[in-house]
Amino acid sequence: MAVESANKANRRLGGRILLAILFFFCLASAFALVAAPFLPRLVSEGFPASRWPAAGNHVTVKGADTSPLPADLSSVAGIKARSQALFDERGGSALLIWQGGELRGQHFDAGVTPETRFNSFSMVKSLVGALVLRAHADGLIGNLADPIGTYLPDIGDDTFRRVPIDRFLTMRSGVALETGDLKAMSDAELKPIEDYALNPFSPLARLHMEGLEPLAAQLRTDPATIGQYNYQNLNTAILGRLVSVVYGMPLEHVLMEKIWRPSGAEEAFWRAPVENQPVTAYCCLFATPGDWANIGVFLMHNGTPAQPFLPQSLWRDLFGASLQNEQLVSGHYGKHIFHNILDRQGEKLQGPFTYMIGRGGQMTYMMPEHDLVVVRFGDGYPLLHSTLYGAWDSIEP
Repeated sequence: MAVESANKANRRLGGRILLAILFFFCLASAFALVAAPFLPRLVSEGFPASRWPAAGNHVTVKGADTSPLPADLSSVAGIKARSQALFDERGGSALLIWQGGELRGQHFDAGVTPETRFNSFSMVKSLVGALVLRAHADGLIGNLADPIGTYLPDIGDDTFRRVPIDRFLTMRSGVALETGDLKAMSDAELKPIEDYALNPFSPLARLHMEGLEPLAAQLRTDPATIGQYNYQNLNTAILGRLVSVVYGMPLEHVLMEKIWRPSGAEEAFWRAPVENQPVTAYCCLFATPGDWANIGVFLMHNGTPAQPFLPQSLWRDLFGASLQNEQLVSGHYGKHIFHNILDRQGEKLQGPFTYMIGRGGQMTYMMPEHDLVVVRFGDGYPLLHSTLYGAWDSIEP
């Protein structure tokens, strides 16, 4: 009897412990849903996929009817040993080399085709920056030194609204939503530009899953850090809203009208945090390597002679024409785009270059002086300079 009574007591105790565990689990779950109501969507969507198709909400960016690139790439030459070795070593998936008016080199990993759509990650930031310059050229932004509040009067506090647009464009606005520092600018081996763990309860997670609107009125800036470089997705989110507001249309429509279709890029898909809400300006445009080659050529050539994308002075600013070699050697972040220089002795290719880059090593290089565009996608970061050296070796005797 004593043993049976003890067993009953143990079962009652175990039941109470289980109920307590369930109670605290339910309480924690309720707290999590209150603190992060988007958590089920975040779990369902997961980290952004590197290739299409991808979970979540996406809007279509309509493409051009025809592409300047050849429809059949089978006749385009492959890459040579140096570039191939780097491609394999660094987890390359696709490489396109456009030079002098034609596609001169290409290589795709197993399972990848010219039709594979890759996630841009942060490469799309540079397109948003270019659209800000275009809005200025179109007279919709009077001056890049204008306070952001001139065009977005309902964002942040008074101090925030006084920060000039140019500070957001150069990642020197003083805003902070995530841990940020000087990233992917000077090292031969690129540092991850967004190397952080996404805390589901952080403001960044809220921005990613709910968009800018829920955070807009709460945004603040530190006057002491205005002018200091700090790579923040929030800067691009704000510029995306700015572009949409001044043009009076969704950001994806502005991109389609001003850059995407004029370049000859084909249909693409851009992530939106919530259905029927603005796209994620700083991330996740799914397009082919060929689309990015067309975009690179379009920007590098400043549109077409008949229809320039930007006035010459703004185009030169976008491509860092006034930067000194000393600035380029150490790496420079300009108007939402990176600048560097090739200066390794003994190499055939020399000179400044401008590049767009995404989290997983997505790259679009542009060298106007050599009429060269190199597009590289992969699952790991490439060597910044060696990728260009190898690409040039592949197309030059």
